Amino acid sequence: MTGRAAARRRWLLPGAAALLLVAGGVGAWTYTTHREVQQTGIKVYKALEDDGMPLRPGVLDDPVFRALPAPAQPPSLGRYIPPKGQAAPAGTSAPTPGPFIERDSSAQLARRKVHILLIGNDQPALGRGRGDTLLSLTFDPVARTLYFLSIPRDTRIELPGHGLVKINAAYAYGGASLQTTAVERFLGVPFDKYVEVSLDGFVQAIDAVGGVDVDSALDFELDGQHITRGRLHLAGEQALAYARMRHDDPQGDLGRNARQQQVVRALMRALGGLDTPELTRVLGRLSDSVRTNFSPSEVVKLRAAHAYMLDHQTAERVRGENRKIGGVWYYVVPDRERQRLNLLLR
Repeated sequence: MTGRAAARRRWLLPGAAALLLVAGGVGAWTYTTHREVQQTGIKVYKALEDDGMPLRPGVLDDPVFRALPAPAQPPSLGRYIPPKGQAAPAGTSAPTPGPFIERDSSAQLARRKVHILLIGNDQPALGRGRGDTLLSLTFDPVARTLYFLSIPRDTRIELPGHGLVKINAAYAYGGASLQTTAVERFLGVPFDKYVEVSLDGFVQAIDAVGGVDVDSALDFELDGQHITRGRLHLAGEQALAYARMRHDDPQGDLGRNARQQQVVRALMRALGGLDTPELTRVLGRLSDSVRTNFSPSEVVKLRAAHAYMLDHQTAERVRGENRKIGGVWYYVVPDRERQRLNLLLR
């Protein structure tokens, strides 16, 4: 497994690729396109450093979560396996051999929550800059709800080996692997999958579906794009400006996060309307701008197991406050809020 990746504009919305993979539906993997999609899947596939490995100390054992009541059922370990001598939670499997690390059958995925982390860097290419957008998607088969949680990039965390930092700095220090671990530590929840997308990948995805429709509450201009109030149809560069602006928003980063989620939902609707050949072409166009530990077969299984995802969605937010510490502005999240999010998502 490869080592951690080293650390123009911030694009702030990685959901394009993940939503293409998940919301596109099972139809994209018919017999006639299976080979093409499988080849693209191999090209974009990249396992995280700890995928299929035992859970290491310090990832999910923060004292903040110890006082919480035990869940009714043992939670999934996500991309990890139990430490030696510890049994796996019911409904999970060991990783399968082959080019992809796969763990769950369709039946297993339908019985438990699935957590996906979307990471968008702030550069045209992958593996550079910072993780400028961090969006958690939780598929809950009991509540039959897809939860969106945007994690403010300035969130203050303790990052082992680096001290107290903004959470998005983890990407610069260790790429998608360390960024995923940092979010897992913050929420106390293991992620099953991640999707990493570059700035250029976002613009390409929006243009590939013919643009997205949004309801804008603000009038502003950014990077030569003028956004007005009201119902708008946005092409890629326009959607980029709409999703990344924060200084002219009275709610700052929280307002930007809400607009990111609005574009994600619009993109999901647009992807749901594409036929099989169109979906295949879009995925091929994004192959240089996307990395993920999803395999093609897992995408099919996830979509089949959580078919409610397009119709039942809930947006959550991280509650905290902006605070200047040592001359640097952070978003400070109290322990009780981290506990609330853990209980909601685990």
